[in-house]
Amino acid sequence: MAARALRAGPDEGQTPVKPALEVLLVYEDFGTALRAQHSLDLLPRPLLTEAGLNTKLWRLDLFRVPLLREQAALEAVAADLIIVSLHGREELPADACEWLNRWLDKKEDRPYALAVLLDPEPANAGPDHPVLAYMRGIAAIAAADLFFSFRQAPVLAPRSNLAGTATRPLVPRASAS
Repeated sequence: MAARALRAGPDEGQTPVKPALEVLLVYEDFGTALRAQHSLDLLPRPLLTEAGLNTKLWRLDLFRVPLLREQAALEAVAADLIIVSLHGREELPADACEWLNRWLDKKEDRPYALAVLLDPEPANAGPDHPVLAYMRGIAAIAAADLFFSFRQAPVLAPRSNLAGTATRPLVPRASAS
């Protein structure tokens, strides 16, 4: 997986522009989106500080619309890392398979990384999981690195300062002059 660096032309001086890691994140619902975001939070800080991170998000059900599926495939071509975060209770939906096939048709000859994040249900968690098996085949065709994990989405803790918020006035009080 390589972040691409863009450089200014010779007339503009040779000032290097810091490369950015381009990430496409496909998720099923809010919980799976949180899990994927948490995985990005685990990337090494020096990498993010040095390179930067550009993330594009796509909710899986939007792939039912052919025009949106095509747009997501084009954005996948531009990505260095494609993260697919699903519950994985069923096989990959046909629309998602079509999106991946469109990506394969359009992808460039350069390194890509695929990450698959699935729920850790004991009956399905493992290398024989149908979504993981399908993604393994896609990664082989694309000559992409494949990473996978079976884990729950992180739980957001409630804010401890909510009690103080309720006592504040919603409208500023007029000052008596």
